[in-house]
Amino acid sequence: MVNEQASGRPTVLLVDDENEILEALALQLRRDHKVLTAASGDDALRVLAETGPVAAVISDLRMPGMDGVELLRRIQLEYPDTTRVLHTAQSDLSVAISAINDGGVYRYLAKPVKTDDLRATVHDAVELHGRSTTERHLLDTTLKSSIQAVFGCLELASPAAFARAGRIRTRVAGLCQTMQLEALWEIEVAAMASQLGAVTIPPSVLAKLDKGLPCTEEEQHMVDAMPGVAVQLLKGIPMMEDVLDIVRGLDPKRVKNPAKPQSPLIEAAIDVIRTAMDFETLESRGMELESAIAVLECREDSALQVLSALREVNGLDKVAERQVRGLKVADLEVGMRVAEDIAATNGLVLIGRGMVVTSLLLDRLDNYARMIEIIEPVLAIPGALNPIEVADADLNG
Repeated sequence: MVNEQASGRPTVLLVDDENEILEALALQLRRDHKVLTAASGDDALRVLAETGPVAAVISDLRMPGMDGVELLRRIQLEYPDTTRVLHTAQSDLSVAISAINDGGVYRYLAKPVKTDDLRATVHDAVELHGRSTTERHLLDTTLKSSIQAVFGCLELASPAAFARAGRIRTRVAGLCQTMQLEALWEIEVAAMASQLGAVTIPPSVLAKLDKGLPCTEEEQHMVDAMPGVAVQLLKGIPMMEDVLDIVRGLDPKRVKNPAKPQSPLIEAAIDVIRTAMDFETLESRGMELESAIAVLECREDSALQVLSALREVNGLDKVAERQVRGLKVADLEVGMRVAEDIAATNGLVLIGRGMVVTSLLLDRLDNYARMIEIIEPVLAIPGALNPIEVADADLNG
C-alpha cells in the first residue's frame, strides 16, 4: 500500500457491485485520493485486511450477500477511525437516514451523485478521519502516561503492594489467555489497580496482606475500601470506563449487593481478578498450589470456571476423588487428615501437615483457640482413615 503521508493523498475505498459505478466514482476522486475498489462487502473486508485502515469507505447499500449497512457496521467495529459513507438510491433514503441515526454511518450520498457533492462529502469524511486519528493518538498517549504516573506513585509509596499488584496482573494475564477473554489491556490495568488503594493503608496492615495473615475488623475495613480509593485515583483518566467498572466490582459490598447488571465481559473480568487476588493471599501463606485452589473451590462465591482455568494454567489435574477441603477449625472431624500446616496468626505452626485428626488433636486445637487466633480456613482431606486407624492414632499421641 502506498504510504499516505509520502504520497500526500489519503486513501478511500469504494464498494459497489456494479463495475460502471465503481469506475465513475473512482474517476471523480482519483485526482486527490488514492482509490481502492471492492465489488462486495466480503471483498471490501478482504481489501482492508490486506492494506490496513483507510481514511473513508463509500459503500453502495444494496449488494448481493452483505449489504452496505452491515458492511459499514463491521468496519465501525474493526476500524473505528475510518469514516463511513453510504451511497444509495433515492428509494432507500429512509434506510440511509436510519443508519446515520444508529451511529454506524457519517453521511449518505443519493444516486446519481453530482461530482461536486461527491468530492465535498469525501473531503469532509477524510478531514473527520484526520481529527479522529489525532484525537485517538492524544488519548492513547495521555492514557499511557497517566497510568504510568499513577502506578509509579504506588511503587514509591509501597513497593510491596506494587510487587503484589504485579504478581496479580501476571496471573490475570495467564487466566485471560486461557479463557480467551478480550479487552486484555483493560483487565490487566484493573488487576494492577486492585492494589492502588494500598497508598492509604498503614504499613503494618500491608505487611499482613503480603504474608496472607488475617486482619482485624478495622484493618479489614481498610482493605475492603481499596477499590473505592482506586476508582477515585483513576476516574479522571480518559478511556477508563471499563476499567473503573471492573474495579468497582471488586468492592466486597458490591459483591453482596450489586448496583447494576454488568456486561458478561466485565463480570468475567471481576471473577478473574478476584480469584487471582484470593489465590495470591493463600499463596502468601505458603500454601501449595493444589491446596490453595482447593480452598477457593470450597467457597460459596467461587468462580469455578476461573478456578478450572487456574488449574490448567498451573498444569494441575482435575479435582481428585478425595478433594482437599477448606474448613473452619470447629468443622474438623475425627478421621480427616491435615493437608496443610495449621498455624496461628503470629506464624507459629500448631499442627503439622499430614497429621490425622483425632479427638485428642481436636481438644488440643480447642485449647490453642482459647489463647491465640488460628488462621482459617484449615485444609483437610475428609474420611482419610477408618475408625480403627483413628483409634490407633489416638493411642500413639
